[in-house]
Amino acid sequence: MVVTNEKSVSEAIKYRRSVRVFKNEAIDEQKVKECIQLATLAPTSSNMQLWEFYHIVSPEIIQEIAKASFDQNAAKTAQQIVVVLARKDLWRKRVQSNIAHLKTQYGNKPEADYSKREKFALNYYQKIIPTLYFDFF
Repeated sequence: MVVTNEKSVSEAIKYRRSVRVFKNEAIDEQKVKECIQLATLAPTSSNMQLWEFYHIVSPEIIQEIAKASFDQNAAKTAQQIVVVLARKDLWRKRVQSNIAHLKTQYGNKPEADYSKREKFALNYYQKIIPTLYFDFF
């Protein structure tokens, strides 16, 4: 029998809290990396995943982040920090990746041979997403 200390999602939500000062205790870097890996699996709008995660463990860089965070205690006392960046500039790359994925799923065939549903999905990434993500400014 395997015993686990992991909480259910409901328990974790009920238990959540905001931490402002961290204890000076070791943190398992591998668990943090596993959490980041799980976060990358979260669904996003149009499957674009316009994010990057940076796992910061260097005390020097953490000090710089703390300064940039107005010396908040949470940043000053953290042993590790995960920085999440929204990367709107990656939309073109993600569109091409999604189109390539769809074509491997549907078969890379002449446009006339795609079903109505397949054409809709491809057009979504080829026409609609560029219209939504194009930066006019």
